[in-house]
Amino acid sequence: MRTMTKTAALATMGLALVTLSACSSSSTSTPATPAASASMVGGMTECTNEAVGQAATEAAAAQGAGNVFTLETLTCDSGWAVAAGTLGDGSTASDAPQGAPTSYVFEAEGQFWVPQDKAKVCGTPDAANPTTAPADATIPPALYAAGCAAG
Repeated sequence: MRTMTKTAALATMGLALVTLSACSSSSTSTPATPAASASMVGGMTECTNEAVGQAATEAAAAQGAGNVFTLETLTCDSGWAVAAGTLGDGSTASDAPQGAPTSYVFEAEGQFWVPQDKAKVCGTPDAANPTTAPADATIPPALYAAGCAAG
């Protein structure tokens, strides 16, 4: 009986080794992780004027052809960013368009800053405390005033 148990154990180990070597034998195999995974594409994004500013410029353009956004302040916390500045139509000759104060809220997803819908991430504002993040807000409290209570 003891010999049979050793034989079964050796057979199981042999099968495991064959299975493992079959899984790693090819250098051209594709990884199990999807190719669109952020970690495979290039890591994490950074909270910089260049990275978030580019995302804000794209968000402004998506709102209407000819829109120009001038980044004035950038605030980041816990994988979130608020880009505040001026949104205009680009009709002025200067770099700073004549327009309205605007802020865009972004959440980091891998190497990208993804625009967020303020109506969804800012929660239900409290009229008595308009600059304090409500309990149902998903944006970090440190960014609430800049991203939700302002333009």
